[in-house]
Amino acid sequence: MEKLELAINKILKTDKGTSIVLEIDTKSYLEANIKTIKELQKKGLSGVYVSIQRPFKNISSLLKKQGIDINKLIFIDVASAISKETQENNKGCVHISPELDVDELVRIIYTSLEKMKGKKFVFIDSLTTFALYKPVSETLRFSEFLIRMVKDEKGIILILIFNVAKDLLHKKFIQDVVIHADKTIEVKI
Repeated sequence: MEKLELAINKILKTDKGTSIVLEIDTKSYLEANIKTIKELQKKGLSGVYVSIQRPFKNISSLLKKQGIDINKLIFIDVASAISKETQENNKGCVHISPELDVDELVRIIYTSLEKMKGKKFVFIDSLTTFALYKPVSETLRFSEFLIRMVKDEKGIILILIFNVAKDLLHKKFIQDVVIHADKTIEVKI
């Protein structure tokens, strides 16, 4: 986590967007997610949490128990949509259609970011899980669009973080995302 903290400190000294791929061991995914969000909030950032692994109700409860201010987050509940779970209304959560349309998801991320002021982040909790539900071409299109969006932001700090399972790094589509990202950090917990 020290590498991530150093990277965030460096980014905060600039006025441009940055994309980061975090390589995480699958056994410590949740712990790494929690520590990452804590670190971003500690640095004064608010953000969009794209929850692909866990439904909003579950992840928001876990984050709250860990002392994370969920009022500084807008959740996009992909997990409930893809599992066709009943999605309850909450002002801090945006739901998407079960089809998991990439264009819809990107539009929701963009409009959610517009509601926030100051330094911001987009946190994709598991790009590898996303790839289980969408073709590789759509997963790449999604990640490339977000990376381009972050780079095009001028005068504001916007950090994009993709989590990927370390043991799937050899997959070509993950390597394609890593090539386009500004930084890759191996997270050890």
